[in-house]
Amino acid sequence: MNLLNPFKQQDLTKGIPYQKILVFAFPILISSLLGNAFSLINSLVLKFSIGGDAVTSISVTSSISSLLFNFAYGSSSGFAILSSNAIGEKNYDKVKKNLINSIFLSIIISVFITSIGLLLLDILLELLNVQEIFLLDAKNYFMVILASFIFLLMNNLLGNFLRAIGDSFFALLFSFLTTVLNISFAFLLSYVIKLGVIGVGLATLFANLITTFITLFYIFKRYKYLRFNFNEFKFDKEIVISQLKMGMPLGLQWSILFIGSFIQSSQVNRFGVINIDGINSSMASKASACYTSFEGYITMPLSVSASALLSFIGQNYGAKKYNRIKKGIKDCFILDVIYCVLVLIIVTPLIKYVPYIFLTKDEVNHEVYGEMIKFYCSRYLYAVVPSLILQGTLQLSRSTLQGIKKPLIPFFSGIGELIARATICFALPYLINFNNPLSNESYIGICFSTPLAWLISVIIMGGATVKYIYLNKDLKTNDDDIA
Repeated sequence: MNLLNPFKQQDLTKGIPYQKILVFAFPILISSLLGNAFSLINSLVLKFSIGGDAVTSISVTSSISSLLFNFAYGSSSGFAILSSNAIGEKNYDKVKKNLINSIFLSIIISVFITSIGLLLLDILLELLNVQEIFLLDAKNYFMVILASFIFLLMNNLLGNFLRAIGDSFFALLFSFLTTVLNISFAFLLSYVIKLGVIGVGLATLFANLITTFITLFYIFKRYKYLRFNFNEFKFDKEIVISQLKMGMPLGLQWSILFIGSFIQSSQVNRFGVINIDGINSSMASKASACYTSFEGYITMPLSVSASALLSFIGQNYGAKKYNRIKKGIKDCFILDVIYCVLVLIIVTPLIKYVPYIFLTKDEVNHEVYGEMIKFYCSRYLYAVVPSLILQGTLQLSRSTLQGIKKPLIPFFSGIGELIARATICFALPYLINFNNPLSNESYIGICFSTPLAWLISVIIMGGATVKYIYLNKDLKTNDDDIA
């Protein structure tokens, strides 16, 4: 793909690195924006059809879904790395075998995750301290999402695969299709037919099912070397072992990271509990529904940068162009710094208005709990926004090591981040106000658990990146193909 012909498969082993990365990242960015737009529109549909409680009910399940789903998503990203390496090697038969075995493994993983989710749903909701007012809708929504999980995973897998082989533009088009279908079904089922949160869940199922089959058709139609018959659709032991070595650590890494988010959400849900119509409700939970959604928007370009770098490094590592890898890392870091500075300047003054996006005006301006929502939301974002460069650096480091087939280091870094976040979440509120760890002042301690955990992980991953990239004699070559 190039600027004049975006439909062309992109070779990331040639050309100026930052230009290649930017052009490659642009469709991924638009795809991510579409995904977030879908989430926002879903929230708006529920807000106006049912109310802010429905939005919160879906939001409180996000840490559970992230805990379960990111194992699968991380695994599929690991599978795609091997496809990037194979493209760099020009080994197209290996690319086909990677696709076949990725589909096999994804089906197995989706069945496993769905089963685990159904068995542990009640326990997880209880551990999360979900308030009674949100419990029924949260459970109904999540059960539908679990039913659609195989198609969510397959859609994600195929998108990662297209990006891995350099086809980020059509990955974008199919992401756009998913978003359009999702929004359309959500409006029809939730707003028109009045199915509420169940309608939103069913919309996700239908949209991902349709897009999965369309994407498969496109892949087999366009890329002749990826076509296979029924006899070829079988496990390749060597490929499966390689994929598991790359995919499992990455999947576990992402799961571990979201265990930290799960613990943090559980602690947040204990704050700001007041009685509304005879039912205890957490204002911090409502605030969390706002700031986690907003955080997804502002961290998204950092994730996109890391995703583009992963494909870039994967192809160049396969082609043994190590100087290009180093230049690509540097360029991505500079771009991330520029972005974080702009966010700090532009977004910080607007933080106090974030609750108005996701909740009704009456809820935010309510004389009893409106100010509580604003307080919990703003304090978290005031802690996170200035720390975004830590998140960006962390994601770039992880993509770098994953791209050169060092998945265990990001995995152990994720464990360190989990331990740090959990420890800080429990300890810092007591250190701030031992007599009342549920005070407003103590809540600030939980807010800072995120950037402090990022800092610890950056120290680990930054050191590992220097060791395996810049001090590694095996990655010293004479390739000059940078410009």
